[in-house]
Amino acid sequence: MSELELFHFSESSTFNKTAVMPWKVLSVEDDITYQASLVYSLKDLMVYERPVQVLTANSISQAADVISRNSDISVILLDVVMEEDDAGLRLASTIREVLGNSTVRIILVTGQPGMAPRREVMTKYDIDEYWNKSDLVRDTLHTVVSSHIRTWRYLLELTQAKQGLQMVVDAARSISNKQNLTSFTETVLNEIGRIIGITQGGIICFSYQGEQFSPDARVLASSGTFSDSDQKRQTLSAFNLDNFYTAFATAAESRSHLFDPEYTILYFETPEIDQGHYMLLVHTPSKLTDSHINLLQVFSENIKSGFTAVALVNRLTDLAYRDQVLKSYNRNWLLRELSSMPTDEKNRSELLVVVVNDFAGMMVTFGEQYCEDILSTLLVNIYQQHPSNVIARTGGCTFAILLNKEQAPTEAQLLDIIDQRLMLNNTLHRLSLTAARVDLNLLTELKPEQILQLSESTVNMARLKGKRIIDYESGIMGDITASHHLLMDLHNAIDNDDFFIMLQPKVYMDTGQVAGFEALLRWQKPDGEVVAPDRFIPLAETAGLISHLDLEAAKQTIAAAILLQQAGFKLPIAFNASGIDLNQKDYVDTLLEMIIQSGLDGSLLEIEVTESQIMLNYDHINPILSKFSDRGVGVSIDDFGTGYSSLAHVANLAATTLKIDKSFVDHLGLDDAGDHVIEMVLHLGEQFGFTVIAEGVETETQRQHLLSRGCNIAQGYLFARPMLISDAVKWLLKQTQP
Repeated sequence: MSELELFHFSESSTFNKTAVMPWKVLSVEDDITYQASLVYSLKDLMVYERPVQVLTANSISQAADVISRNSDISVILLDVVMEEDDAGLRLASTIREVLGNSTVRIILVTGQPGMAPRREVMTKYDIDEYWNKSDLVRDTLHTVVSSHIRTWRYLLELTQAKQGLQMVVDAARSISNKQNLTSFTETVLNEIGRIIGITQGGIICFSYQGEQFSPDARVLASSGTFSDSDQKRQTLSAFNLDNFYTAFATAAESRSHLFDPEYTILYFETPEIDQGHYMLLVHTPSKLTDSHINLLQVFSENIKSGFTAVALVNRLTDLAYRDQVLKSYNRNWLLRELSSMPTDEKNRSELLVVVVNDFAGMMVTFGEQYCEDILSTLLVNIYQQHPSNVIARTGGCTFAILLNKEQAPTEAQLLDIIDQRLMLNNTLHRLSLTAARVDLNLLTELKPEQILQLSESTVNMARLKGKRIIDYESGIMGDITASHHLLMDLHNAIDNDDFFIMLQPKVYMDTGQVAGFEALLRWQKPDGEVVAPDRFIPLAETAGLISHLDLEAAKQTIAAAILLQQAGFKLPIAFNASGIDLNQKDYVDTLLEMIIQSGLDGSLLEIEVTESQIMLNYDHINPILSKFSDRGVGVSIDDFGTGYSSLAHVANLAATTLKIDKSFVDHLGLDDAGDHVIEMVLHLGEQFGFTVIAEGVETETQRQHLLSRGCNIAQGYLFARPMLISDAVKWLLKQTQP
């Protein structure tokens, strides 16, 4: 699930018009009092005799909703620290990089400048201005907002002009094929022959770049005695015109026509557009009359305008359909090709979309210019590997290759494309790409923009799933749509408190005595549908909502522990926290405060974190875990054995419990795959004083194997399934009955 699916643009919301439409300014701020002062300060602001309408959002999810319903927001006043320390910065990155909105003006407003230092933020993020809240008084606020509204209006007009330019280019091409340089020059030769009545002799037209004439000039068209199909569109040197070279050089130097009794040379140039130079040699057996020369001089003005128009159209076409940095085709070109492609050709074609992984990190490390050079080298490599391919740059680090299925790269060739070794400035760069293959035969009913968007969503899905290559299948569109709808439902579920926990017991396998519980978060929609955790948890992580869910699970776990205690059962309950959570100071502080406010003994709670999440940032997370263990809260390392802990880290780990992953338990009694890992974990537990718990025990054979190896505590369906809190109390009462 990509960040782009956070936003679903609808028609722009309407505003109660009085005389004119207002400028829309969005304030994203979780300090309601400060936001109210902003709204009040801007209520009388007028820019170009239009008022300012302030839209408000108090969280990232609210901001996403406002942006989706208002595509004409000119300025965003964005607080850095909201739900999370960098929530505002991530929203700014999504607006710029995912939505591709480069026109809206983003003004960072912070009351905690230490959380987002100005120099670092302005360097790393596409932010237009940065202000401390204390400095943004009313007059300054008016000046800043007015200035950025004017800038937004100017950028919007430029964007609209560019879009209009592309439409003009397409319309101009459809009016007449004479705007093609070859067709134009052939028409010019025919018209000159008609004007001066040539019956013998011939005319030749050629072009060259640079200030001086060169025999290597490219022949554009020829007629009469110069007409030769084998020589057409070759260089001038192939036409045996050495006797005219001096005259050509003279015309080039003087930049003017030459009228000689034996020949006429017409000279044209388009220096302001493409540095092009054009010459026509008119050679006839008989001398041209003054009348003919006058006619040619008059007609030359039309020819000059024609060359300028053709050069301009070609230049505009280049601007509209080529990437000006890499000189490859661009997104507009690909959309035009898909639009004009007949159905039978689509059936024979496929689209290969590739994206450079971790390109944002490369930009931070090497800078924009160097990374553009890397992309240029990448394109050269791909062209050398597959010369027949046509490549278009469709995004910052995304490329689409339009090809015939018969010319499509083999699996081995595709692996060569996605694993690149580039030499740049005597430095070897290794690029990892992700690729999506899309059979256009499956998408014949879609519009070009939909085809490209779906292709890009497919490659993004591959990245999220950790795949290097993915083939588009008909069900993927449904998956993307379903994920988007599920995300909207997830936002609503968070707002409506539709989540609850279930408790799964941990038991002593030799006696059956209960050792504790694990709290598992569940989601049931209002219509009764239960959404599996493996669907909504990854979605919440991708959308930046996981901390909301984890705090909700913690809150309900604390309440459950209190309820069990009141029922006479002092048993610890574990709840999950992600590495993302523990990297957020607000989450840690909120969770500790919740525990303190509850008055619950810390020994009745246990926080679970996966081994891989701890080891990704061990030096930062381990001290945070110590804050919980210092309050008596247990710390459990989930899925232990699947990560990459070093012995030194394990020895100093602020944990009380190691959990053996279900994948190792599943192999017990079947083969020796998990035995060594389980014995290692048990040895570490004994060596460093950890309690060891086995997960996913489902068979008596597994129980016996674990007991024989010294593992006494486990959880799994063999003992009990997850149950509601009320059922857990009943189950405990039944367990304690004689």
